[in-house]
Amino acid sequence: MNHPPNTPATVALAIAGFDPSGGAGVLADMKTFAAHNCYGVAAVTALTVQNTQGVSSVHPTDARVLKETLVSLLADGRIKAVKIGMLANRENAEAVRETLEANPSLPAVLDPVFRSATGMDLLDRPGFEYLRDHLLGRVTVVTPNLAEAAALTGLKVENQEGMKAAAKKLVEMGARAVVVTGGHLDKAVDVLFDGQELECFVGEHVKPDNTHGTGCTFSSAIASNLAHGRQLSDAVVLAKAFVTEAIRKAYAVGPGRLPLNHLHRMQHNPRPIDLSPPAQEPEPAP
Repeated sequence: MNHPPNTPATVALAIAGFDPSGGAGVLADMKTFAAHNCYGVAAVTALTVQNTQGVSSVHPTDARVLKETLVSLLADGRIKAVKIGMLANRENAEAVRETLEANPSLPAVLDPVFRSATGMDLLDRPGFEYLRDHLLGRVTVVTPNLAEAAALTGLKVENQEGMKAAAKKLVEMGARAVVVTGGHLDKAVDVLFDGQELECFVGEHVKPDNTHGTGCTFSSAIASNLAHGRQLSDAVVLAKAFVTEAIRKAYAVGPGRLPLNHLHRMQHNPRPIDLSPPAQEPEPAP
């Protein structure tokens, strides 16, 4: 098929679970990619049953199907960066490692998701150990939150000093670069360590309840900026600014935790969605 000679799109790949509420997972990634002028493609690692109030169940994708999907997408040759989120199990983690090894020059961001905010496991124990032991060194940057950094390193990570220690420990464990995110602290501090230089980025702490999908969005925003050829430190700064504004401009789509407004750059004065039932129209007069 012939196509018009348009400028080729910058394509970014998300490898993550499907959140039907749209706040996290591949749907959040696709919206984030679009907001960064990237064309998003996705390989789904699991279907989840969830809404804004929490995750009810997890149904992993067959690892063979995941691997076939990744091979097919990468065969197009257009993908410029990869974001890796929820993996669900070891088999899927192995498929992702094989993919990264076959594409060593492709920038990749790993969000080491293992449990939802409401306590549902999103990665089995063998998968978590495999991620820790075999994926950390295969990606450009790892973006754990406080709990994930603590689980990966065995350290207590409760403040900025703990974040710095965890970032250094993760590099010792094989990671090329690490961003430990501290959005749950009194000040929204992120710590970046690339093995040589340690940087701290302090942002505003806004609307702490509007946080469904922050980790997914932050990592996919970094991947978007890497896809456009930006340096890692710049990608982190831009991603943090994007997430802060997406939190600030979030609005209710359900009674639980508010998902971010990933498309805030494309909107002017977004209006809250009215979830009340439609009013009954009056009967026509006889």
